[in-house]
Amino acid sequence: MSYAYPPQPVYRSYPVRTTAPVSLHVVAVFQYLGGLLALGLGALLALAAAGAAPRFEYRVGNSAFTDRPDAVTAAVVVVCGMFVLLGITAIVLGRKVQRGRNWARVVLTVLNSLSIAATVWQAYTLGRFDAQALAGIALPVLFVVLLNTSAARSWCRSRTY
Repeated sequence: MSYAYPPQPVYRSYPVRTTAPVSLHVVAVFQYLGGLLALGLGALLALAAAGAAPRFEYRVGNSAFTDRPDAVTAAVVVVCGMFVLLGITAIVLGRKVQRGRNWARVVLTVLNSLSIAATVWQAYTLGRFDAQALAGIALPVLFVVLLNTSAARSWCRSRTY
């Protein structure tokens, strides 16, 4: 170090934030709620698979399912597993986007965009665009907007906003 030159000023970059922006918190909370709902439905289906096969046979009577109650139980277990996997995936994606993982933000943006496209396509093929279609589009559009705010993009890229 030379004494002939004055000390160089310290340029500070953006402050390091400790928490995600509000937009990502909103998306993460909805992901958590959706994941918990799917896990709860999976748990209810697991209870149905564990104890409902004899009652199913009694209530339905003589049908194709009553000849094979084990097949019904196996099908319910598979559906239960799918709901549990979907719930865990939703919770993990919510947590990852809240912690600032850009890949999770991109995955959620793509999934919500596909949801919007599917709802619009369904409304188009049915020939009606009513309140049900608007309700099916409202949350995914909100999530796409929230995931692409400048604060959310900055948080997921460099932990600043």
